[in-house]
Amino acid sequence: MNTALHRDLARILGEDGVASDTETLVRFGGDALGAYRAFRATSQLDSRAAAVAWPTDSGQVTGLLRYANSNRIPVVPYGAGTGVMGAAVSADGAIVLNLQRMNNILDVSAGDFTARTQPGVILEDAHAAMKSEGLRLGHDPWSRPIATVGGAISTDGVGYTAAAHGPMGDQVLGLEVVLADGETIRTRAVPKSSYGPSLERLFIGSEGTLGVITEATIKAFRRPESRVMRSFVFPEFEAGFEAIVAMQAEGVSPAVMDYGDEPAGGGAPEATLYVSFEGFAAHVETHVAQAESVCTRHDGRDGEPGEVEQYWRTRHSSAERYREEVLNSPDPAARRLRRSSYRMDYLHMALPISQVLEYRRRCALILEERDIGVREWSVWGRPEFFSMLIVDERGSDAPESRNMEQTIDAVLTLAQDMGGTMEYCHGIGLKLAHLTPAELGSGYKPARDIKAALDPNGILNPGKLLG
Repeated sequence: MNTALHRDLARILGEDGVASDTETLVRFGGDALGAYRAFRATSQLDSRAAAVAWPTDSGQVTGLLRYANSNRIPVVPYGAGTGVMGAAVSADGAIVLNLQRMNNILDVSAGDFTARTQPGVILEDAHAAMKSEGLRLGHDPWSRPIATVGGAISTDGVGYTAAAHGPMGDQVLGLEVVLADGETIRTRAVPKSSYGPSLERLFIGSEGTLGVITEATIKAFRRPESRVMRSFVFPEFEAGFEAIVAMQAEGVSPAVMDYGDEPAGGGAPEATLYVSFEGFAAHVETHVAQAESVCTRHDGRDGEPGEVEQYWRTRHSSAERYREEVLNSPDPAARRLRRSSYRMDYLHMALPISQVLEYRRRCALILEERDIGVREWSVWGRPEFFSMLIVDERGSDAPESRNMEQTIDAVLTLAQDMGGTMEYCHGIGLKLAHLTPAELGSGYKPARDIKAALDPNGILNPGKLLG
């Protein structure tokens, strides 16, 4: 225990606002990135913070960051610890800045279609507050029951309704952010300004490396008069993908679009498209009819209504299991470790629409050569958002994960080479930081320059995103 650090933080936050016992440091030392999926970053999962701090307002965040910056102490912002890329993994000697007590919903305005919250608000709670005003949250990821508003903004997460509302970053109107030196900046909560550079965009998706979000004003959406969900089954992946592209070209606008196949059984499996249309009843009726027409032209047939209902009802089930099995367990760190042994990974690439099918074909060759199996090919939200669930076919007795690590780097680098990006859904964190220079290309140096200008001592979430 660093007694001096504990004492100094207690002066800023109060004695109940800091802990430095081993159990707490381990409990809040990481997120849902486990040892197998961390690959080359695995050794960093063993890093040990010096203290965990729980501010309750932006003033305490300011005081803590001024102290940490003056003393060159790393600070790792922490939301709910549900991220899967290691953005909340601790650093040796760091202060874990746990924002869970900054969980107040400050305002919901039905007239402005906005909600103003602190960063530690759980997405489900934000949705419930909006619902009481006849509104709803536009961001609906699998993790809605457990993830926070600040975490979703910091990773620019994508959810089920991204087809209608875009990723979380598109729903942010204004931010309050505390910089590394304790200075606070606030952006105006309006959808458009004549001033060119959008300051809030600097912090959306930056994973706490440029500043700490202490307040956010986000869009709220009117609850729809009507919602109709349908599913369509296609004889092969290509046919359904072409139907999705045709729907976009013809102005068919679903709120939810989730498409995929599961080729593990061999051959060319059928692929299923789930779509939801929301809004006024006449609008929904028209778009459902258009979707039926497009899918029929591409050899699609109606899926089972019961499967559609189950899909929507269980979309948050994995988050609810994680909450019960890990977050609510007596030893969350041990439970995270136990769950991290699965020899699989879920990859999310964004590509030009014209490259998706060719990318899938080339990935299939790479995976086959390396004895990596595919459990699912999928498209989520937009035709550009392509994902795959892969598994090491050598099984749990394989001596190490080097083959999977090299394969993942190969398929992600291929996405970059084909004009795409290596991740659209969960952020970069520790896991993919080594590929950031290739991702940004000529923009890498300017990005590093921005980091140096806002955090010259490099205290904010070191090793993440930009390395």
